[in-house]
Amino acid sequence: MVSWCQQAKQCIFGANHYTDNQRVIILVRDVNDEPPYFINRPLPMQAVVQLNAPPNTPVFTLQARDPDTDHNIHYFIVRDRTGGRFEVDERSGVVRTRGTDLFQLDMEYVLYVKAEDQNGRVDERRFQSTPEERLSIVGGKRAPQFYMPSYEAEIPENQKKDSDYKFQFTDLCYDFSIISVKAKSFADREIRYTLKAQGQGAGTFNIGPTSGIVKLAKELDFEDLRQPHVYSLVVTATEDSGGFSTSVELTIRVTDVNDNAPKFELPDYQAHNVDEDIPLGTSILKVKAMDSDSGANAEIEYIVSDDHFSVDPSGIISNNKQLDADNNNAYYEFVVTAKDKGEPAKTGTATVRVYTKNKNDEEPKFSQQVYTPNVDENAGPNTLVTTVVASDKDGDNVRFGFVGGGTSSGQFVIEEITGVIRLHGKSISLDRDKYELNVTAMDDGSCCVDGDKTIHTSTAVVVVFITDVNDNKPIFKDCGTYYPKVEEGAPNGSPVIKVHATDEDKGVNGQVKYSIVQQPNQKGTKFTVDEETGEVSTNKVFDREGDDGKFVSVTVKATDQGEPSLEGVCSFTVEITDVNDNPPLFDRQKYVENVKQDASIGTNILRVSASDEDADNNGAIVYSLSAGSNALDLEYFEIQPESGWIVLKKPLDRDRYRLRVRASDRGAPPSYADVDVELDVVDRNNKPPLWDMNMYGPIHIKENVTVGTVVTSVKASSGIENNPTVFYRLMPGSTAQTNKYHTFYLQQRPDNGFTWADIKVNHPLDFETIKEYNLTIRVE
Repeated sequence: MVSWCQQAKQCIFGANHYTDNQRVIILVRDVNDEPPYFINRPLPMQAVVQLNAPPNTPVFTLQARDPDTDHNIHYFIVRDRTGGRFEVDERSGVVRTRGTDLFQLDMEYVLYVKAEDQNGRVDERRFQSTPEERLSIVGGKRAPQFYMPSYEAEIPENQKKDSDYKFQFTDLCYDFSIISVKAKSFADREIRYTLKAQGQGAGTFNIGPTSGIVKLAKELDFEDLRQPHVYSLVVTATEDSGGFSTSVELTIRVTDVNDNAPKFELPDYQAHNVDEDIPLGTSILKVKAMDSDSGANAEIEYIVSDDHFSVDPSGIISNNKQLDADNNNAYYEFVVTAKDKGEPAKTGTATVRVYTKNKNDEEPKFSQQVYTPNVDENAGPNTLVTTVVASDKDGDNVRFGFVGGGTSSGQFVIEEITGVIRLHGKSISLDRDKYELNVTAMDDGSCCVDGDKTIHTSTAVVVVFITDVNDNKPIFKDCGTYYPKVEEGAPNGSPVIKVHATDEDKGVNGQVKYSIVQQPNQKGTKFTVDEETGEVSTNKVFDREGDDGKFVSVTVKATDQGEPSLEGVCSFTVEITDVNDNPPLFDRQKYVENVKQDASIGTNILRVSASDEDADNNGAIVYSLSAGSNALDLEYFEIQPESGWIVLKKPLDRDRYRLRVRASDRGAPPSYADVDVELDVVDRNNKPPLWDMNMYGPIHIKENVTVGTVVTSVKASSGIENNPTVFYRLMPGSTAQTNKYHTFYLQQRPDNGFTWADIKVNHPLDFETIKEYNLTIRVE
């Protein structure tokens, strides 16, 4: 049956898991599935009955147990061989006498009994029950009964004298911790125990006369042939005051303890004149060890400490690897171990020496399989190249040569005894990157008897690398074809061009790295170059109309990696292509002009002027005209798109007109600017002032002039008779170059009846910022 204390719950929200742990109690309900069993001891069941026992006298109590929790045990006599002289209480299990007849002396009355669990039904007619048990009841007296029909025990040979020892029963019913034999007296008398050996072993053990505890009286030794391994003893139990006695057999087995280590017959084994080239697995010698213990404690396995050898279970040692007389001073020394299989195991060791006999079985060995010397490309005759080294483990002498025989190969020669390789003594021409030489080393068999009958040869490779001399500088072969362009406003790091330089040298002398040469008086570099690939990129954002200009010079340097290094340079110009990033700017912020009332159709009234710092179509300006506040004003005027002249197309009939002019460039998309134009109509007799000159300039001044310095003076004459006074005004433009920020100011000055206008510096000038100004002066 299962009951839940609380309901377990688990909540899951999105990807997050929240767990509430609850305790769960599970109750397991017992099912009546186990039969009952008797617990009466000793067995078989025995009892006595007094000869004159009255009816209902208890003589024995049956006792049974059932593991089930709901058992209901009842006791029954299954077969009665007593003639109805006894009955059993079904619930308590007490066996009582029946009838008044006397019981006969020494007569055995036998009942067969069982116990049933009447809650454990097998089928409709049967219940779970014990097997039938025999209950023997004797009239009068009977001998004591041991609790076991026989006793057996094991004792290790190293058990201490006078100590109790632990044992195991072969048909264990009671769990004793020491040997303790026990008998039951049916007369309720004290029992005394005696011990007697059958055969060998007298005096080895003794028994406590009242306790029944058996102890060791002599030391044991399993390996002592005079001592048995199995002791057969008889224990007798006798009632006090001349009562009955009974005996039981006690068998004690002595077990071996692994107290002897294996011992080799010899401390040192030797094998002489063993050929080093014997086949693998050849038997060399045999070792033997003995162990005085028995069983697994005497079973031996062998182990060798050198993996060149192996040993089989019989002790025969064989070679596990090819032997070599040229190593280990021509002999092998190792340890062979004998190990028994006891717990824990014991071991014994011996030394083995195997002396080998040398044979000419080794070929010369070069100190390295590949030699890689370097020789300068301009090396002369007899130049040392390298020395090859070879040795023979057998101790043979070694001679050197080239594969194919001889001591020369092309421009190279080798000394037969020393292995020195040189260039030959003739003219040298090293025109390749490398030369590959195959050299040989040959032994002479002088190490051994008949060693010259087998000659061994080995080879190695000598790769002679020709070292380049750094005598060529990098060259930009295509430098004259570099005409790169980069768009103004392109982001920092934009690609410009990939340059390439070649160096006819080889190796590091021909490896080129690139760098930018900084221009004189230049703050930082405007370009960068990848030192490996030669990819040139911008190092700033360029402004074609600013300080950068339309063209920027670049110098790239290529440096080889020789020692010392050589350099080559390439200079070219990068064109900064225009982007329509500047709108048109009018030279005035507003145009105001007087127009005579009788001006004829087609008269050029006023010319507006705008400039655009961009190039080509981005800087080409087209003018258009629109009305100001009064749409009818547009009917009187038109504008020439290219020149900016405003032309009269209808007779004037009002005092004032207001127009708006738009200057648009031809970029895609176009940029534009607007300016207001105010035209005032004056009387036909009105004469405007006249300038002494139509244009003043160009005027040159230094950037370091002080504020207040007069730049130039201009003069106009009044067109009105008897009124020579005129008024000047410096018109601010739309850009810094047209005096938007009042860099200059105007001051009127009378002189001999005329009025002059002095143009003066109002703020400090900077040539690097603005190189030219265009000023507009209006006179009235």
